[in-house]
Amino acid sequence: MLIEVKSKNEPRLSFRPDYLERLQNYADLVGMPLLIAWKFHSVWMLFEVRHMKKAAKNFNITLNTAMQENLLGALAGDVAYKIGAGAGIHLRFRKDKLLGIEKSDEGYSEQWAMTIDDVSFTDREGAYRTDLDGDVQSLFTTWYLEDKEEHTDSHVHMHFIAGGEGMQFAHTALVRLLNWESPHDNRPHWRGLLRKERVTANVASFSAALDAAFRQKVVSHVFYFQPHAMPDFLQPQTAYEMAPQCRLNSTVRA
Repeated sequence: MLIEVKSKNEPRLSFRPDYLERLQNYADLVGMPLLIAWKFHSVWMLFEVRHMKKAAKNFNITLNTAMQENLLGALAGDVAYKIGAGAGIHLRFRKDKLLGIEKSDEGYSEQWAMTIDDVSFTDREGAYRTDLDGDVQSLFTTWYLEDKEEHTDSHVHMHFIAGGEGMQFAHTALVRLLNWESPHDNRPHWRGLLRKERVTANVASFSAALDAAFRQKVVSHVFYFQPHAMPDFLQPQTAYEMAPQCRLNSTVRA
């Protein structure tokens, strides 16, 4: 298949007729289906070019239609998921030595030399867990966690907890995970990653990590998507062979 890649942060993608004609002519010449990959901020969509419709002058597709006809689930096994509200990471810092006190109009702040003396997790039911798999723990780095800080005479407690809102696509989560694993201030080296058998250091299989996180009560929902109109070149049997998880398309695990 042929894929034309575009990046646009407006909710409508537009091609001139002559530009689209050249793309389609080449696809017809080599006998391959023509797909469009559209990056909207951090989210990717992949759809057949036939979903672009002629307006007054150009061929357009809206963000809504592109999402409805997205082939990333059928072709690449992309899913969306939610980390359950209440699941999170909890760090306890022991205050070892007071280094200084700074006064201000709003009060004062203390500087301490501290040691992390406890790390724990909570699942979506609020139960404290010390038995989460390593790849399940790594999923927290892909989520927006709310932070809370508590102080006692001997410790500082930091809590990073998932709220009730939000949903994450696996393909956007992979980018967040790679950014977290990369050296500080460095972006992932994509060409180098393509040559590796294992892309991420901490998660061997993202789908397996989601399955484990659901069993261990960290992930609350996994959403499987299929396009409204399945392409002719991607019949159900072909989709099944290329991405076995598509058997669960149009279902929600919760």
